[in-house]
Amino acid sequence: MESRSVEKVTDDEVLRLARELADRLAEPAGGAAAKTDLADGAPGIALALRYAAEVFDDDSYFKQGRLLLKRTAEASAAAPLLAPGLYLGAAGVVWTVTEYARLEPRYLPTLATMADRLARQTLAITLHTTAGSVASHDYDVMGGAAGWLAALRKAAGVLGGRATDATGEAADRLADYLVELTQDDGGRLRWFCAPSHFPSIPGPDGQPTPLPGYVNRFPDGVYNLGFAHGPPGILAALCRPDAGHAAGDARPHRVRQGVRALSRTLGALRIDGLHYPAWPNLLLPHPDSGRPDTDAPQVPARSAWCYGAPGVAASLLSASAACGDPEPTDLAIATLLGIDHTPAEYQRINSPTLCHGLAGLLTIYGRAATQTGVPELRRMHDEFLSRMCSYAHPDHPYLFPDYDPWGGREHSPGLLTGAAGVLLALLGTVSEAAAEWDELLFLTPRPPCGDEPGGTEAAIGGDRGVGEQ
Repeated sequence: MESRSVEKVTDDEVLRLARELADRLAEPAGGAAAKTDLADGAPGIALALRYAAEVFDDDSYFKQGRLLLKRTAEASAAAPLLAPGLYLGAAGVVWTVTEYARLEPRYLPTLATMADRLARQTLAITLHTTAGSVASHDYDVMGGAAGWLAALRKAAGVLGGRATDATGEAADRLADYLVELTQDDGGRLRWFCAPSHFPSIPGPDGQPTPLPGYVNRFPDGVYNLGFAHGPPGILAALCRPDAGHAAGDARPHRVRQGVRALSRTLGALRIDGLHYPAWPNLLLPHPDSGRPDTDAPQVPARSAWCYGAPGVAASLLSASAACGDPEPTDLAIATLLGIDHTPAEYQRINSPTLCHGLAGLLTIYGRAATQTGVPELRRMHDEFLSRMCSYAHPDHPYLFPDYDPWGGREHSPGLLTGAAGVLLALLGTVSEAAAEWDELLFLTPRPPCGDEPGGTEAAIGGDRGVGEQ
């Protein structure tokens, strides 16, 4: 684990590590290259190589990324992606192809087909909004509607006039759905997860059965507060400037109302009695009202993007920008600064990777420092960078291993818990253009694309499929 001193890291050192890591990722990535999910498969590695190609002006990384996309296409043809999720399904492939289409217009026809297919896939899914009928994977950023919405809007922004009607229809429907989940009727909140909607495994009769561990721990259901599987992800998805897309109707106003309501709800659900803002992993329903029981004993979640205060703070910063309201920013800054005062046993920062480690914190704090101009956030960003880089060792196959809370080590080239995510975080510290990859973490509300290759027919240069050369 982390063994070297954490002195300030120079840009030259960052570039050296990033180059070495990109070279290793550009080599055959074993089993990861055969996987088709963004989280730990070929699309995530291809995304990291696409940004390495841009930063280092080295086309070999772009070519290797295209080969990975070709493998993804071949694997998907043999075993079609049945799940539409961003990190766990078809939307993740759409996201990566969109990133390649921004630089290589020949991907545009394929992207249009893929986005249309994803849109039709999501249009066929029943979206429940009644409290007790909603599972976290229905709406979350990992496998649910928040991720589908982001991928469809991103693709549509690059495609311009090539985007199909189904793509726009699906995105509007998903935005409306997420807004519905922000509504508070006075009883259970709509994103409450009942035991019948817990993650499941096949039961003795072959039918899905809720995981026994969840049922035993949360027999009355649960409210998930993590960015990855809870309302911070809903909030951040709605804060994309293109989430309320259709001009001339009430959607943008409804989206802003939903953003304000959900940001207030998140603020109210933080743990009382601490001298720094923090949130638990989850809250149980109150036995009488069914609402989140904030009076029950609570322990702060780990300090990460996926769960805990940094992810919540990132969503609040987006909410503030989306609505022009300074209050969420004030809470977000206090939250991010509060990590300095959070005991180490609650921080649980023990890995250099993206989802639950230092690469995620580095990216959150870099974006927050840029958005707010608060010097202390830049100072913390630099410290996280030094700590992350201290994990690098040439004997590790991808320089940066992932560590579990007990010190167990895994070597992965993937994005969420592997080296591809670390590479993206490194590149984002030395290149403003590369820092835009953080849109994948829902950190930055961006204006709709107006000058992307898809904006005019003249920019279209061919009709090759995913991974063709």
